[in-house]
Amino acid sequence: MQAFELFFDSLYLSFVLFIGIRMLLIKDKSSPLLGSMTLLLGLGDSFHLIPRIISHAMLDGFDLNQGALFFGTRISALTMSVFYLLLYIYIRKEGDHTKKDWRSLNILVYGCFLVRVVTVFLSFKQSQTMDLISNIPFVLMGLVDFILLWKERDRSSFSHLAIYVFFSFLFYIPVVLFKNTYPLIGMLMMPKTIMYVLVVIKLYRNIKKDFVEKDMVDFAVAYLFLGIFAGALYRELGKIYPLSLYFARLHTHLIVLGFLVLSIFYLLLRDKGLDKGSLGKLVRIFNFGIYLSFSSFFLHGLVDPYDPAPLVKTCLAVTSGLGHILLTLGAVLLSLKALRALEERERPA
Repeated sequence: MQAFELFFDSLYLSFVLFIGIRMLLIKDKSSPLLGSMTLLLGLGDSFHLIPRIISHAMLDGFDLNQGALFFGTRISALTMSVFYLLLYIYIRKEGDHTKKDWRSLNILVYGCFLVRVVTVFLSFKQSQTMDLISNIPFVLMGLVDFILLWKERDRSSFSHLAIYVFFSFLFYIPVVLFKNTYPLIGMLMMPKTIMYVLVVIKLYRNIKKDFVEKDMVDFAVAYLFLGIFAGALYRELGKIYPLSLYFARLHTHLIVLGFLVLSIFYLLLRDKGLDKGSLGKLVRIFNFGIYLSFSSFFLHGLVDPYDPAPLVKTCLAVTSGLGHILLTLGAVLLSLKALRALEERERPA
């Protein structure tokens, strides 16, 4: 179970951080809002999940990193609150403006958010009572979002979002109430996190429609920004924890394989009259290969200094190998497509 959580956390963080950057680059009126809330979700959760990954790899890691883990949960509590506040703002922008008293809802939601922030800061004194109190306004915010989404569930941009929000809180509330009495109930945080991922994917699909050639440039730029972030994270996180060279290589791999290679493919394949559907599938294979590869690099960099268990090493090798296979397959197929397009263009009429 420990190995599963390590990979689950690293795959989740890698996905949410990348997709948040990607959403910010989409040309859509909701892109700044949805991209910001997704990126904030990933950044906030990283304060908690990175120390948790390292604690799993260390001997007595959870005892040694109590301070970092507690601080991370408080930061995550704040960013989750902002996430649901921004989701409410998105619902208000996209929803029916004629049938609701938005002023009353605004007072309720913003009031709950303010109380949530204040009580979270008060809970920094490690008061379990204040921790429970701080979750009351948070649950109320989620309840408002759920009711609004459920009432307009037939709207295409809101479909299934109510279900995801409902189950995220259904998994979250037992953890808040019983985590100290029954520690194993903390496992419910993983299905709760899956609900967050489903929310993010739905919001991404709301603003990103069919594949177009320019998407390759957008993906390339997203990898560039993620590579820069990975380099900065390596420098700063390395001041706190020992990191392996895999983490340092993450920076260059994202920039070279993600930014440079995809940019080259765009220059080779643009304006060739290619079928967008088949080209999009090849780009997805390439992207998924990069995703698995840089997720394994990320996890390698965090756990290798602590000599992880053989099962973790095996899973890392499998994940990295699968990522490299898909990456190579995607690169080869895109190269062949570019070659055939050039041959077709140069063929005499």
